Amino acid sequence: MVVRDNPDPATTGQRILRAAEDLFARKGIRGTSFKEITRLAKVNIAAVNYHYGTKDALVRAVYERCLQPLNEERLRLLTMAEMAAGEWPLPLESVLHALFEPMLRTWRVNRNFILLVGRLQNEPDPALSEFIQGLYRPLIPRFMAAACKAAPDVPEADLFFWIHFLFGGVIYSLINSHDMERMHEGLNLLDSPELFLQELIAFGTAGLRLRRPASARPPSSAGTAPLAKPELQPA
Repeated sequence: MVVRDNPDPATTGQRILRAAEDLFARKGIRGTSFKEITRLAKVNIAAVNYHYGTKDALVRAVYERCLQPLNEERLRLLTMAEMAAGEWPLPLESVLHALFEPMLRTWRVNRNFILLVGRLQNEPDPALSEFIQGLYRPLIPRFMAAACKAAPDVPEADLFFWIHFLFGGVIYSLINSHDMERMHEGLNLLDSPELFLQELIAFGTAGLRLRRPASARPPSSAGTAPLAKPELQPA
């Protein structure tokens, strides 16, 4: 009798996730079939159904695998920065470092990461967006509280908007990094991610510190809407 080794279910599930991540990043979520995933992962369709059941569940698992460790690392770095500051005010630079350094580190080791983020914009899906916003809900209040403490003279609505602006700029830059390299050789700060991070933090903190309280601004004919249920663009 021939004894066959049973494949490790955990290994099989991870192979499926890696294959799905690669295909979703390169071809898009809608453009990827279960058949293509099984071919790349070298499993049968029954294995995909066993581990994930539906394509929607597989998509959520891919994004959770990508974004959850990233956000956990952000919170870890923020906690370390707060502990290091002790009774002293937390530097705004430390807040932005905790927010952006893990993103750049993830991008350096896995370029699929930022392509998956781009798919969220190119292939909008309300249910998937709601799921991903759930992954960010523990993150946003912690970082907003830290930013408000680090820059107490800046209105919270301004802090949220301009940090979100920085987020969008970094995402765009990472997604289009190859075009930048091809079209503007020698001018791409992303050739040196450490320098890019340093310049990003300097640029962001300088701009945020220039924001003034609403009472110190010139009067405007349009009122400012209150900040409600802030949500960061995923990345």
